[in-house]
Amino acid sequence: MRFTRSTASSPRVLSLSILGIAAALLMLAAQLVHSPAPAQAAPQPAESTAPAYVSPDDLGDETKPPKPTGTSWLVGDLDSGELHVAKNVEKRHAPASTIKLLTALALVDEFDDKKKKVTAEFEDMEIDGTKVGLMQTNKYSIDLLFHAMLMSSANDAANALGRAAGGQDKAVKLMNEKAAELGMSNTQAKNTSGLDAKGQYTTAEDLMKLAWAVCEDDYLMKVIGTETFKFPGGKNPQTKEKFKGYEIQNHTKIVGQVDGGLGLKNGFTRSAKGSYVAVAERDGHRVVTTMLGIDNNSRQVAVDLLEWDFAQKSPKSLQTVPVGVQATAEADPTATGSSSDAGGAESDSSGGTTPQETDDSEPSMAAQTVGAALDNPLALGLLAGGVVLFILTIVLWLRLRARMQGRR
Repeated sequence: MRFTRSTASSPRVLSLSILGIAAALLMLAAQLVHSPAPAQAAPQPAESTAPAYVSPDDLGDETKPPKPTGTSWLVGDLDSGELHVAKNVEKRHAPASTIKLLTALALVDEFDDKKKKVTAEFEDMEIDGTKVGLMQTNKYSIDLLFHAMLMSSANDAANALGRAAGGQDKAVKLMNEKAAELGMSNTQAKNTSGLDAKGQYTTAEDLMKLAWAVCEDDYLMKVIGTETFKFPGGKNPQTKEKFKGYEIQNHTKIVGQVDGGLGLKNGFTRSAKGSYVAVAERDGHRVVTTMLGIDNNSRQVAVDLLEWDFAQKSPKSLQTVPVGVQATAEADPTATGSSSDAGGAESDSSGGTTPQETDDSEPSMAAQTVGAALDNPLALGLLAGGVVLFILTIVLWLRLRARMQGRR
């Protein structure tokens, strides 16, 4: 009996062992398929491979202007709109946190009382990116939220302001209406924070129009011109533990660090790369620089462009961007004419959207798996071997089962 039981159980053990091996091979093959092959390793981010920006030794009169590495930029007179250096100023690109300037300008008039308190919610806390540290159920003033958003680029504060203005959808609608009002015809907002979102874009030219409008708002410029601000303490709603307040700083590092620096806004995401809007004023003359898709050292580039422009005694005007009243008039559908492309701006009939702004859907998982397998011979071989072993195991198991039933 013992021998009979051992003989009967051995095929079962063997069958299960083979089945286990086949399953393991299948899992290994699947893992290899879904993992990039060595030849398909994702390329390094552009910021690590692009040549590092180095400040010119001389930024004096009649010297060559600084040359950033990136998508688009400009520097020029903020009041006249004349550009002295420009590249791809009409090319659409993800804005990163520079869109917060539009958020601020669109929402500032929605709050008559800046001391009004807003209760933070969990959705503010869970937002991605830079945060000031809002804690749910704690209350924060509208004024504090504006400081946190514009000084520390706080996405949680931007989200809370959007909620307080009637919700994210309403806030984004107000932002796009404000952009249209300012003649920012190549700008579309999708959120209040500037986090990467499909279909969210702006241009260096539109950021110049936005900079002019922000500089005309006394309250926003007071906030933007603040170097440090005290963030209040509060209470953890779960542990009931109290936490102390702390000081937040101005991340743009233009105010107080650049002669005549008025500030404005910086931004960065992995997809958008570096973006910047910087304004300085000397002897009643305001200079602005805006940049998008900058590979590295975006702040230093912005500072160098400002310094270079101030040093030029007779800068050549490449083109004029309509700002202020001119921009508003241009936004009117009945208005005619548009800015020239003398500064090397690039645009195309499709709107010049960047890859993350297209509406092309992602390939299906099945398509990705098959494609990866075809490009990975090892994974393809293991997968085929696993399938064959799996089929043979099933056939062997069925034959053994039939034989065992026949003995009974």
